[in-house]
Amino acid sequence: MPVLETPDGKPVAVTPVDAEAVNAQFDRAMNDDGPDTQAPPKRQPRGDSPPDGAAKPRRGRPPKEEKARATGKPAAPVKDDYTADAQQAVGKVWAVMACLPPTQAYALVVEGNSDALAAALAEGAKHNETVRRFVAQGGNSWMLQLAGVGLTMGMQTYQLMRDPQLRREAAATTREHLKAAMAAQGIKVPEPAAA
Repeated sequence: MPVLETPDGKPVAVTPVDAEAVNAQFDRAMNDDGPDTQAPPKRQPRGDSPPDGAAKPRRGRPPKEEKARATGKPAAPVKDDYTADAQQAVGKVWAVMACLPPTQAYALVVEGNSDALAAALAEGAKHNETVRRFVAQGGNSWMLQLAGVGLTMGMQTYQLMRDPQLRREAAATTREHLKAAMAAQGIKVPEPAAA
């Protein structure tokens, strides 16, 4: 039989296990019917529980009450002529397209069809609230302008990333603009030491 030791090297006395005694004890435990006491009674239903067979109430948030849908803004009155508004909207679309190099070629299509497009938008504004909002109030044209500016800035950034000389020139120009802005605030910026 192997000798067991503690971590500090002292031997541990091990008494042999009587397998028959362990098995007999296990058999008695498995065949025991349990204690002579009775288990506690089942929990009685609470007063708010439904009677047997009835559907239980759903848990969670109660359903929302039905509300009449309210419109956000009152509809703008319909004008007789939206031509000037439509021409201005077409001009904005053309300007955004003309500013972006990937869409500059397609801006010519908008410019060539601007009169017909403006007339169609003006007529559509008389009959459709969505077109009327776009033409008369600018609608979501700010999204076009924002997308155009974002795309232009992205392309300029990409160009700077690819050209180290252009990046050095841009940094030098930024330093000059920063010095001018600080000087306008009365802050003197020292000249960098010569290398």
